[in-house]
Amino acid sequence: MGSSALSLTLLLMSLILAGLTQDLPRPTLTVTPDSPVFTGERVSLKCEINSDHSDWRYEWNKDRTKVSESYRNTLTIERSKTSDAGLYTCKGQRNGRPNSSQSSSAVSLSVKDLPTSTLTVTPDSPVFTGERVSLKCVINSDHSDWRYDWYKGRDSVMLQTSERYTVNRDTLTIRGATESDQGQFWCRGQRDGRPYSSQSSSVSLRVTALPRTTLTVTPDSPVFTGERVILKCVINSDHSDWRYEWYKGSVMLQTSERYTVNRDTLTIRGATASDQGQFWCRGHRDGRSVSSQSSSAVSLTVKDSPRSTLTVTPDSPVFTGERVNLTCVIESYSNWRQRNGLKYDRRYDWTPAWRPEWRYEWYKGSVMLQTSERYTVNRDTLTIRGATESDQDQFWCRGQKDERPKSSQSRFTQIYTDCDTRQSCIHWRDSQSDVCDKLEPQ
Repeated sequence: MGSSALSLTLLLMSLILAGLTQDLPRPTLTVTPDSPVFTGERVSLKCEINSDHSDWRYEWNKDRTKVSESYRNTLTIERSKTSDAGLYTCKGQRNGRPNSSQSSSAVSLSVKDLPTSTLTVTPDSPVFTGERVSLKCVINSDHSDWRYDWYKGRDSVMLQTSERYTVNRDTLTIRGATESDQGQFWCRGQRDGRPYSSQSSSVSLRVTALPRTTLTVTPDSPVFTGERVILKCVINSDHSDWRYEWYKGSVMLQTSERYTVNRDTLTIRGATASDQGQFWCRGHRDGRSVSSQSSSAVSLTVKDSPRSTLTVTPDSPVFTGERVNLTCVIESYSNWRQRNGLKYDRRYDWTPAWRPEWRYEWYKGSVMLQTSERYTVNRDTLTIRGATESDQDQFWCRGQKDERPKSSQSRFTQIYTDCDTRQSCIHWRDSQSDVCDKLEPQ
């Protein structure tokens, strides 16, 4: 055969082979469900060949390696694993036809772990009775078409919207929490035709009663004008981030000229009768919808200080050389209550409550007296031994108790001399009566 005949033969054969290749059907490979799939899902790969023939035998390849061969056009992966991920192709064979179809285009199968679910609670547990509680189910996934399932308790009771519970997709809301809402909550998500997301870890919800609040006052009421009064608000709670609210009657108090509000302490400087009233307090925490319980109201009474009265023995006149006793008498509590228009009540008797007893202060003019060569100071009594004209002056006294104000100052009693004849003498004048007894010379 000549060269021209050989060339023609080869050309005809190549054309025939090319025509045969173009006529081979190309399969279409589909994956259900769409990739990516989750571990544990059932995956179906379907190989469809557009042909009049039905006697196909299907060959499956993963990453160019044959994995299966069957007369069925579907490859099923039960309970998929991450190791099943890869590039899949298929092609068909017919008996006696070594190249019956082309290979399909490669399809990538991605297998991921089930997305995790996380449950968050606002506000942090424990919550207080009456609070609004929001539980949110967060699914770590690229998909947004989740349906959320909510469960409570060991029996895994599925929750639905009810009188007090509102289920709104990824959020469960509890209105007005009560102790019956305590328990374990958890959630998970589902997509139509797909498996559940992984179950969230359970969250324990604890509901406690509103913390009690106690208000204390120092010193005990009644207090005296001029005293410094400290009111302290004590909230029985494990939390320390309270904001304190102070009230007198219905008026909320702020730091002012005489009131100092410092978190849990209200200080009144120099109490006056206008400070009398009912005081109470309560606490709030930032971001919470309820407060602590309000404290019981404490009644603050502000009264005048007890009066001091100075008495002198012997009665006027006193002669030079005599022994003189001045006694400081501080008003009794019953008299003090009568003077202030109060009803006597032994529950508030200050004698046991105000111990130690009065400490007495003695003054001559502006000089505070101590026991000396001629003066003896013994609690409520000042003794002058051998009175002389040098003792002429104004004497007065007052009382003091620990951590309380002084009693009111006594009126002045003045020693003076008026006679210079046969017998020297000393006369007393009580500034309260302003009466002077004069001794005529003998």
